[in-house]
Amino acid sequence: MVTIMKRIGILFRLLFLLDGGVWSLRNLSISVPRAVLSGEGQAAVLRCSYDLEGAALYSIRWYRAETEFYRFVPRELPPTMVFPLPGASVDLTQSDEHQVRIVNLNRRLSGDYQCEVSADAPLFHTDIRSAPLTVVDPPFRAPRITVSRGNYARGDVIKASCTVDEAYPAPNITWILDEHKIAETVADPVSELDFTERGASSQLEITVLETEQYRVGLTYTSNSLARAYHHEEPSKNHSVAKYTLVPPPSGQFELGCVSTILDIYARQSERVTVREDAPRPASVTGEDSAGAAPALSLTLAACACAYHVL
Repeated sequence: MVTIMKRIGILFRLLFLLDGGVWSLRNLSISVPRAVLSGEGQAAVLRCSYDLEGAALYSIRWYRAETEFYRFVPRELPPTMVFPLPGASVDLTQSDEHQVRIVNLNRRLSGDYQCEVSADAPLFHTDIRSAPLTVVDPPFRAPRITVSRGNYARGDVIKASCTVDEAYPAPNITWILDEHKIAETVADPVSELDFTERGASSQLEITVLETEQYRVGLTYTSNSLARAYHHEEPSKNHSVAKYTLVPPPSGQFELGCVSTILDIYARQSERVTVREDAPRPASVTGEDSAGAAPALSLTLAACACAYHVL
């Protein structure tokens, strides 16, 4: 009788396989935030979605790297089981067969997280998906910017530096000139097991052109304004970004920098205003000062002559 039952069981499994039952677990996907902030009260919700196509769920297991930290088994009482996750804890009130919520993370818990789903008998089909999570320790302060001079003459080279405190991972730095992003310094990648905090810095050189290309009374589009900033070929010292700038019509511009970490942190420095020493006025007719002066002199001379004749 036992032999007959075994044969029936084998036959049932073969029919189940031929009927496509091996795919009782389909469309497994994992949703993990790319980055979360570290610290007390901060949390990350990791989700796992799947389609068992009518089969019963046997278990859900979550791993950080290869270490299991959460398990959900419907047949057991209680169905949840938590394993130590150094520096963080699992919020059982918001964790179930579809998600797990981790609170109070620190940067050493950055890495790959895996969700493993197993269907119940007879096949116990199992599949696993993984996704990276970075726990960010942001800089303590806003970026600090220094500029070599607060005034410029045409032809000058203005040097600026932006410094950011230590953070994990090291932040990127973007330079902003009058609302235009003109340069970016990207932090070097580090080993997955290196959780050291690192600072960042970036240097910028702006050369102010001699020519006056703006005219009062004309309308400038965003594209035409963007052409006022010219990117130069990078120098041998790749740590210094170099740009040339057409003198703005106002005779001044603002310079700032922004530190960013992935898509979760961004903080801007104070803006520094740099003014021209002796800006060249432009006439309301659109002519620059060099062309307007002779015309004005001739007009005054003509008026003087007319006065004497009268």
